[in-house]
Amino acid sequence: MDSSLGQIHSVLKEKKNQVCFSGLLKYQCFNAKLPDSDFLRILSGFKQGVLKILVIFLPGFIGFSGLSAQEPLKHEKCIYKAEDGKLYINKDLPLYIRIATSSGEDAESWLLSSTKTSRYANPMYLDTEGWNSLRSPSAVDTSTKKVVYPLQDIIFDLYADGIPPQSEIKFGASRVFDDDTILYADSGEEIGFDGNDSMSGIEDFYYSVNGTSFIGLKKQKTNFEDEGRYDVGYYAVDNVGNVEEPKKISFVIDKTAPVTNHSIDGINENNIVAPDASIVLEAQDSLSGVKNIFFAVNDGDFELYKKPIPLTVLSDEESKITWYAVDNVGNKEALKFIGTIASAGASENEGSETFDYYIDREAPEVNISFKGPHYRNDREYISGNTKVVLNAKDDKSGVKDILYSYNSFVTSEEYTEPFFPEGNDIVKITYSAIDRVGNSAEETTRAVFIDRNVPESRVDFDGPVFRNRDTLFIAPSTMAEIRATDKESGVKDVVFILNDQKNNYTSPFKGWKRGVNRLVWYALDNVSNKEEKKEMTFIMDEDAPEIHHHFSVEPIGKKVVRDEEYVIYPSNTKLYIGATDDTSGEESLQYTINGDKVSSEIPVEGFEPGNYEIAIEAVDALKNKTAKTIRFAIEK
Repeated sequence: MDSSLGQIHSVLKEKKNQVCFSGLLKYQCFNAKLPDSDFLRILSGFKQGVLKILVIFLPGFIGFSGLSAQEPLKHEKCIYKAEDGKLYINKDLPLYIRIATSSGEDAESWLLSSTKTSRYANPMYLDTEGWNSLRSPSAVDTSTKKVVYPLQDIIFDLYADGIPPQSEIKFGASRVFDDDTILYADSGEEIGFDGNDSMSGIEDFYYSVNGTSFIGLKKQKTNFEDEGRYDVGYYAVDNVGNVEEPKKISFVIDKTAPVTNHSIDGINENNIVAPDASIVLEAQDSLSGVKNIFFAVNDGDFELYKKPIPLTVLSDEESKITWYAVDNVGNKEALKFIGTIASAGASENEGSETFDYYIDREAPEVNISFKGPHYRNDREYISGNTKVVLNAKDDKSGVKDILYSYNSFVTSEEYTEPFFPEGNDIVKITYSAIDRVGNSAEETTRAVFIDRNVPESRVDFDGPVFRNRDTLFIAPSTMAEIRATDKESGVKDVVFILNDQKNNYTSPFKGWKRGVNRLVWYALDNVSNKEEKKEMTFIMDEDAPEIHHHFSVEPIGKKVVRDEEYVIYPSNTKLYIGATDDTSGEESLQYTINGDKVSSEIPVEGFEPGNYEIAIEAVDALKNKTAKTIRFAIEK
């Protein structure tokens, strides 16, 4: 060993993953785990009294033993110095450390050996992914050669990179479709590779197309512009030679639009087209497949084709159906259309066709009417005596059948003549008609209520009434109100006959004659159901009761008070009062003495000496009222 190396002595201090060289060099690899396959070589030497450490990377290789189609290339493991000065070392490589005393490339160097850990040195391996360091404790000033205070290490950085990059293929703005077996794209112009590497960065992408040898992307750009299938293998290599496991992908570039053909389903002979004829569109695409067919009628918006298009969407004059297909990567077919002679002849589009046809496209017109009582408000009513009449007309091929049903989901009964509908309450009559070429009028349902019930009515009196056994008494002011109801079509008219005088009822009425009155009435509903006549008799009493009075003793004299003559009675006198009514009878008799409280006690007695004015009121059962005033005096 060179005598200058004698200045280097080993500090016999063991630390995990650390070798220390006192005063000169300390190398530390944090959490190091040294693989057997790595090696480190240190070249060391002294020149001109300056210590120089050189880290030499020895070549290594990764890859397949042979180079053939679809087989990765051989890529050398190496050291890479990035633009920012960072030094990246493939983690699989062995390391040797040499020292020199000059920075010149041809300076003499010496291999640095280890006494304490010789079995792990020459070569040595880095075990930590990412940042590692070589350290020398106690930095020395390069001019004074004295230790710098405060004490600090001299640190040399290096980065271990043992993880291969990850790559993927990108389709850019291409429209891509996956049918679960292979990918389809409409363009290959933007197909390329992308990836990432967390340490030294990606050196290049390598790819193989349809079994060719792998080639670097930097050397030759991809070209997937031609239509067809591509079987691509690819991988990425980072700047220290870590190689990604090759990947494979297959895709098809599809630039050809689908082709759509049409056919007419339901055309009759001699170009006479049945109304149920339709246009069938069928598209084919040899690569990604047909995604959708779109069609538009005349100048309308395009819509998705899902089922045959009824030919009835075409008018008898200028009209057309335009269509195109789109495949699963967006290739769009040029517009095609079919139409009448006028529309196709006026078009300059390629693929235009004319279709000479006549369509009886109009269904018969059907209407319903009623023969008999019929009424409509918020609902529609007929009576049990009303017939249903159906009529249909067709100006082209003529009416073949009129069909109807009621309260049924199937309109299958053939109409031949007006009929009485069956059932009660609501009946749903559904009707349609078919012409001689099969045009069927849309089923129409008419909901009608069959009102078979007569209305009900009664008379109510508003005012004084009195019933005595079987006889009804009313007052002259008493009003008669006829209340009629009908749960179906409703009341239309109420007719009453008072004492042989017929009237239509509109509001409460009176106009009774004195004595016995006879009232007859009945109601009709809106479909002419008539109630049986009802009648009643009653007596109109307009006479008030007659008031009577007498005293229990004879008068003892007379006197005049304020021009009023008063008959004088002794204090033991009692007054008896009463009333009579020849018709309905008395209902109440009340009086007041000198304007005091009302009383109905009879006889009136207990008089004190003085003048008295007794106001008497009698009311019969019909509120006919009579009033009478008695004036007298009491003396002892």
